[in-house]
Amino acid sequence: MSTDLRSPVAPENRMEPTNDLRASLSDLLDVVLDKGVYFDLDLVITVADVPLIGVSLRAAVAGVETMLEHGLMQGWDEQIRGSGRSGAEREVPLLDGEEIVLRMSGGHLQEVPYRTWRPGIVYVTSRRVLVWRPDPRELLWQGALRDVTGVELRPEVSVGGADRLRVCVTTPQGTTLLTAAAPQRLHDALRAGTLTRPTGGAATPGPVPRGEGDDAGG
Repeated sequence: MSTDLRSPVAPENRMEPTNDLRASLSDLLDVVLDKGVYFDLDLVITVADVPLIGVSLRAAVAGVETMLEHGLMQGWDEQIRGSGRSGAEREVPLLDGEEIVLRMSGGHLQEVPYRTWRPGIVYVTSRRVLVWRPDPRELLWQGALRDVTGVELRPEVSVGGADRLRVCVTTPQGTTLLTAAAPQRLHDALRAGTLTRPTGGAATPGPVPRGEGDDAGG
């Protein structure tokens, strides 16, 4: 048994027996998740010196992230990612050829007819940033990435007095504040999307679908 998923295993990577009584199940779990354990076992079960059952075992046990780093379970990873994308596409209306880049819980600050935070799901796609409420289905706010002229993180004090980071998005229609479960990730995704947007002769996106009862479209 070794701590490397590759075979043969270098001596420095082998898992040596230990008599350390301080070692616990959590220590073993850390090793398995971080480096992984590779089993290469041939076992023959005999009765009265007669071989009856043979077992040939080749197994790698590791955290999913470690598995993927070593090129294992890629088919499973693609299947899971694909099912996640298809589920999100059924939930939120997308344009033809539009792909979801990022999805997280959040909301936007509505200014009219009254000022309030409206919670929903924040999406960054290959063409837009939008806030969608699945139940009842409503597009709370949206903006095309090609129209975004500025993205910045803005610290604010919430109603309860806690410090919160908001994502400030500037478009020709004005400035909108977004709240998100991971504001830094949202900021980085928007920055990446606006910096890599097509320029010069790019096809103009078609009309953006609006949810029923939408009164805060971007």
